[in-house]
Amino acid sequence: MMRLVTLALAALTYGWLASVLFGDPVKPLALATFWSERLGLAHWRLLAALGIAVSAVVFAQPFRNVVPDALRPSAFVIVAVLLPTALVGVLADRVRHRAVEAFGADAVEEQSFFTSLSEAPKDFQFFLHTAVVKDCRFYAWSYRDLAFYAIPLDAIGNVVPQAWRKRCGFEVERP
Repeated sequence: MMRLVTLALAALTYGWLASVLFGDPVKPLALATFWSERLGLAHWRLLAALGIAVSAVVFAQPFRNVVPDALRPSAFVIVAVLLPTALVGVLADRVRHRAVEAFGADAVEEQSFFTSLSEAPKDFQFFLHTAVVKDCRFYAWSYRDLAFYAIPLDAIGNVVPQAWRKRCGFEVERP
């Protein structure tokens, strides 16, 4: 019975933590499997796997007295979710921020990778990982391609800051 309670606690821990970080407990599993191509970082899967492997240290002998047996699976879940997410997230943020600097934009609106985890993907295009304007042309960041792409004209009204649109003389026609 105690083992069942321990596993249920670990499952609840996962559900809560994944919901907080990703907005949905299924999303981390999807990102690690059939959505894995949505992140173009080289070797990110290896980095994530390394983070999960390191999290197994909670079961190692030196930690037997630190983490009680009943909490060990939950501690593993916490570290196994947080460590790979942090490692990959910091790397993704670094790559994106360097690209922003190299782009030489007139204005930038950046979102952290961690914000993107919980906000994207959305059915309708109302969230951008990062938006930039250069010479009154609007661009958005793609984590899949690790590059900027031109924002389609029909999406500009939804995602580009109003101040940028006004400065560039871009009017959105509303029915």
